[in-house]
Amino acid sequence: MKFVITGGPSVGKTTIVTGLQNLGYKVVHEIATRLIQEGRILPWVDRQKFQQEVLRRQQSAEAAILDFDKPVILDRGLFDGEAYYLYDKLPVPSAFSNLDAGQYAAAFLIEPLNFFEETDVRRENLAFTREISVILEHCYESRNVKVVRIPAMPPTERIQFVMQKIEEIKKDQVLSLEQAVNKASFYLSPQAAAFALPY
Repeated sequence: MKFVITGGPSVGKTTIVTGLQNLGYKVVHEIATRLIQEGRILPWVDRQKFQQEVLRRQQSAEAAILDFDKPVILDRGLFDGEAYYLYDKLPVPSAFSNLDAGQYAAAFLIEPLNFFEETDVRRENLAFTREISVILEHCYESRNVKVVRIPAMPPTERIQFVMQKIEEIKKDQVLSLEQAVNKASFYLSPQAAAFALPY
């Protein structure tokens, strides 16, 4: 069961993901950051080549996840890359239209804070963060992925908020599965035959 943590730079994603990991959740850390730290392919040098490599590695990392019944936290998902193509007004590769959005139980959109911290791998600003957040939300919602906004509040409260939402979504999905099984059982039962139309 995959949950995406998404949002613009300097919104507190890594703090939330690390906090969830410390509480026992399995996580996949942000691939873009690792790629920048390697220094071979940089987004401010070649955005398209960078996003292609991020997508390749993201697909590989997600394909290796076998925890179908337990929550797995993804620091960014497959469609984050699409948002950056859209922001840069670059042609969106057709590969994005072939990706399976149904694998995501939800995408948690971490809303921007009222400040921006620059780092060696972060060269944007608060205005960029606010704009890319809107695009990220669209990329997931347009594929019918449930988007849950995480408002600005202390990190511990954000982590608790995410955990609460994960439990609610897990419960809803289990109930939906049970309902589907019950419905299937009904249609296969002798009682259902009584409602069948004669041919």
